[in-house]
Amino acid sequence: MIDVHDGVLPGILIVESDPEVAELLASAMGVGRDEGQGLFACDPPRSGCVIVESIASLHRLDLRRFGAALVASVMHDGCGLDVLAYLRGLAPTLPIVVVGAVADSTIAPEAIRGGACEFVLLTGHEHVTIPLAVRKAIVHRQLRHDNEQLQQTLTRSMAELAEMNRRLEKSVTRLEDVARTDDLTGLTNRRWLNALLESRWAESERHGLDLGFLMIDLDGFKGLNDTLGHHRGDEVLRRVGALLTETCREIDVAARYGGDEFCVLLPHADLQATMAVARRIAKRFEGSLADWELEGSSVGVSIGAAHRSLSGAASPQELIRHADEAMYAAKKQGRHLMLRAMEDGKLTLVA
Repeated sequence: MIDVHDGVLPGILIVESDPEVAELLASAMGVGRDEGQGLFACDPPRSGCVIVESIASLHRLDLRRFGAALVASVMHDGCGLDVLAYLRGLAPTLPIVVVGAVADSTIAPEAIRGGACEFVLLTGHEHVTIPLAVRKAIVHRQLRHDNEQLQQTLTRSMAELAEMNRRLEKSVTRLEDVARTDDLTGLTNRRWLNALLESRWAESERHGLDLGFLMIDLDGFKGLNDTLGHHRGDEVLRRVGALLTETCREIDVAARYGGDEFCVLLPHADLQATMAVARRIAKRFEGSLADWELEGSSVGVSIGAAHRSLSGAASPQELIRHADEAMYAAKKQGRHLMLRAMEDGKLTLVA
């Protein structure tokens, strides 16, 4: 990293074959010559200039000690563009200012394209132009370095933010699933079912669509719990949840209503489709009991059906109540399924 502190420049490399021009450049930088070391030291000695008179001598230098370089456009053993290419290859972040006579100005565009920060003409005003160009080059490179660091930091921050957002979205999705799902069965819970029923009811009223509802209760479930234990009861509830998921239509919403009660919301289902789903659930339940190995426990299922166009329900809650009443009627009469219907203005139960 290159810094300018209190107006003092870091070490400067001067690559110039002409001793008089080299002295001029060093003098322009406001330093004096140390003959023993080839070093131009300033007072106080915070920085200095090292003069290199040939391209061949460059390889002996540790370029990390320099904060900037002044390079002649023409050397005795080559061209300043060669020096520029050499320095850019070994020290790509080193600010380089190319200097030359007016006659050499034709190479200025090529020097800038080659990576020089600036091309300065030797016009007799070097004490003003050279320090200004060097300081400008150093500050420009520092700003570029800072900008690159800032860009890297910003990129890292954006990547970290994206990862945090991804994790947050995943957490929110997981929390939403938890809030909507019954822990034991994996079905929709009662709270989310009520919200969905309200939405489907409004849709049904607005567009005149069919809407069915099933209430399902396990017969003999309390006896099973008392005989085989709650862990086997929980296993049965989980299996009923899986059975409903596999048996219902894709658009239907199977939910655990509470305890051993389940329900199914059937959007866009006419009466025939509603009853078909109910009968399929009852048949599938009967066929699965033998595989559940309940060891003599008597478990059955009662289903009550209600349909918006048939039972005369005036609200979502009333639709649930109609299905619930039909389910209890089926339970009392020993039938698997009953439908709540409206006939001649009176509610009736249909097997």
